[in-house]
Amino acid sequence: MFYPITPSTEGGELYQQSFAEGRLNVFGRNTLAVEAEEEHAAQGGAIAHSVCGKRVVNFTSGQGILYGVEQYYHAPGKCSTMALEVVARALTKHALNVHCGQDDVYGALDTGWIILFGKDAQQAADQALILRRVTELSLTPGMNVQDGFLTSHLERTFYKHESELIREFLGAPDDITDCPTESQRILFGPTRRRVPQMIDLTNPVLLGPVQNQEHYMQGVAARRNNFTEPILGFLEDSYAEFAKLTGRHYGLITQYKTGEALIGRKPRIFCSAVTPCVAAARRRTGRRTGRKSIEHHP
Repeated sequence: MFYPITPSTEGGELYQQSFAEGRLNVFGRNTLAVEAEEEHAAQGGAIAHSVCGKRVVNFTSGQGILYGVEQYYHAPGKCSTMALEVVARALTKHALNVHCGQDDVYGALDTGWIILFGKDAQQAADQALILRRVTELSLTPGMNVQDGFLTSHLERTFYKHESELIREFLGAPDDITDCPTESQRILFGPTRRRVPQMIDLTNPVLLGPVQNQEHYMQGVAARRNNFTEPILGFLEDSYAEFAKLTGRHYGLITQYKTGEALIGRKPRIFCSAVTPCVAAARRRTGRRTGRKSIEHHP
């Protein structure tokens, strides 16, 4: 489910091509590709499909994120597990620029979504799986972010995931799994569908009602305490499990030559996919420079 916008267009096009060629997914099942009329419709449709028990992905960038941003706020409260693949770019201001920047993602930081940043093509590809696993554990949607063009179109060498790895690491969406938290056990019982069918005509429930002040704020606090707080633990466990299967290690924060760079200096921490190339270039000029990046935003 997507609407094309540079530089994320190719992700949606490759998915559409696979669908047009009749390819099945790694579980031997049919897929569905929908190009909506614009980004707002694409995001709304993606969320709707995801709360009906489907694994859903949307591809967008730049103004496409902001155009659909009102759709993001209600998705966590409906236990959507969808993933948004973002190729981050600068927003159009005094001029149009479709290249690297994270203005678009920063505009959606407070929507309640999990946000992961990849420093290169391999991490972006790997975190597509890791994020999917975490969204389905936490029942919270997420964004997988990489840099526009600098990562998405230039540094593109990566190891493709084998079908068996995907099946083992993710499992099928209709698998029955143990509920990982007490709040989920209250909602579903001891087990649930891996991707819950929150909207099911055979078992209707009330989602997204109108609430006045007191009940609304109680809901905000309850969502934070019972669904948001466990996310970091799910991330750490998923990173560790992925490392066992692939040998590729990631974490909540990555560092590059930060040891002597921090002596007598204040550290600069990036919430982005800033590459070690910047630090390496500064070190060649004799300046003690390292890199510390936050790879997630819960």
